[in-house]
Amino acid sequence: MKVFLWFWLLIFPICLSAQSIKPENPIQFKIKNAGITVDGTISDWEVMVDFDQKKLAKSSIRGKANPGSIQTGIKLRDKHLQGREYFFIQEFPVIGLQSKSFQSKGKNAFVGVFELQIRDVKREVEIPFTLSQTGKQQKFKGEFVIDRLDFGLGEKSLVLSDEVRIFVEF
Repeated sequence: MKVFLWFWLLIFPICLSAQSIKPENPIQFKIKNAGITVDGTISDWEVMVDFDQKKLAKSSIRGKANPGSIQTGIKLRDKHLQGREYFFIQEFPVIGLQSKSFQSKGKNAFVGVFELQIRDVKREVEIPFTLSQTGKQQKFKGEFVIDRLDFGLGEKSLVLSDEVRIFVEF
């Protein structure tokens, strides 16, 4: 019983410092299809933040998103993206993101190295982001690019770009 109590006394303060956030803004993305930029969102996502810009080595950010909430403005295209050829949400209902390290790049500017998992593929991605703070509230804003083929999202195409630009804000 004492071991159990000590465990909780040690882990409880760590749990209090991290914040789980259900962001108001969706994840946004852009991809070129037949020369036209297609805008889309993933609206169902959450992020766990334990970030201190003075203690980057001890900071962490992890998130998960539901690709079933993808919206591009065309329902038929959304269903296609949720299917076997792209996100295959029946088999892989979660996109995951876990920080590995952070670097300061100047006042309120950072770069994080994250492990991004889409489907059954994990890859490291660098995400530059800014941090603004009002009182105790922190606002993170980042933008990065992935190659959709690296994650098994569709096949090589003459009309669909491989490059997807992703925007997050929480």
